[in-house]
Amino acid sequence: MRYGVIGVGGVGGFYGGMLANGGKAVVFIGKPHHVEVFKDKGLTVESFKHGTFTVRESGRVVFSDSLDTLKDVDVVLLCVKSYDTEEIARKLSEIDGKFAVVSVQNGIENEEILAKYLGSDRVIGATAFIGAYVKEPGVIVHKAAGLLEVGEIITTTVTDRIRRIAEDMAETGIEVRISRNINYTLWKKLMWNVAFNPYSVVTRATVGEMLEHPEAFKVLKHLMEECMEVAKAWGVELKKETMEKYLKSSPDLMNYKTSMLLDFERGKPLEIEGITGALVRKAEKKGIYVPYNHCIYATVLLLDEKREK
Repeated sequence: MRYGVIGVGGVGGFYGGMLANGGKAVVFIGKPHHVEVFKDKGLTVESFKHGTFTVRESGRVVFSDSLDTLKDVDVVLLCVKSYDTEEIARKLSEIDGKFAVVSVQNGIENEEILAKYLGSDRVIGATAFIGAYVKEPGVIVHKAAGLLEVGEIITTTVTDRIRRIAEDMAETGIEVRISRNINYTLWKKLMWNVAFNPYSVVTRATVGEMLEHPEAFKVLKHLMEECMEVAKAWGVELKKETMEKYLKSSPDLMNYKTSMLLDFERGKPLEIEGITGALVRKAEKKGIYVPYNHCIYATVLLLDEKREK
């Protein structure tokens, strides 16, 4: 299968880099100034688990800033921030191609947006449990975890395309798991995101620093409990054991700065709407009050506005 990757940041750079380094045909779509670097020096991945390797342009690896180069691929990994989903979905719908799109993004609304433009049958859900970031143009650092879960959004059946995608990823060294209920998986990932991502912007703390502070720990727990309540209202029964696991965290994540905190420090747009904003909207539709999440949501929005000024 031929792959496309839109958004060559930490997530897209790592998974796309692994596929290309493992011998798969990959088209990387990035911003023009980044593409120039990729074409000149290649895409380097520095992984705590897989070592350091560099992917260079060749007959099967292409770096481009044009979405039209995706017309002949079979699967596209969409790795852009959630605030860019709608614009990208609209542009993808204008391409004469039949590729499936795997949403490797944060939030619980991306698949709905993609389906609106492409049709549900072309959309695949996914969650990436990974710590990865851009060290400098052309260099991706894989610092923690790496599991990718993929699944169909309109059926619990393991389809041939899901099986083939998982096999390709496993062959190239990616830790991959097939989900028979990707909606549950997306909510499960949201429970981590609504706690650690926005609260890290408020506290400027790493995952470990938040967990080790007694009062901050309580806030994280309340944020997750509210997410569990909203998920239940939408027919998703999240497990208490999952929350307890998140509140212990793995050793490789303890010194990890969340993607939202890194974006805040670097002056980049925040995914607050796609994460906490999405939860608040889902809660309001069910008449559920989520005071902790609403407080963090409002605080991050205010901090973001002050930063922009």
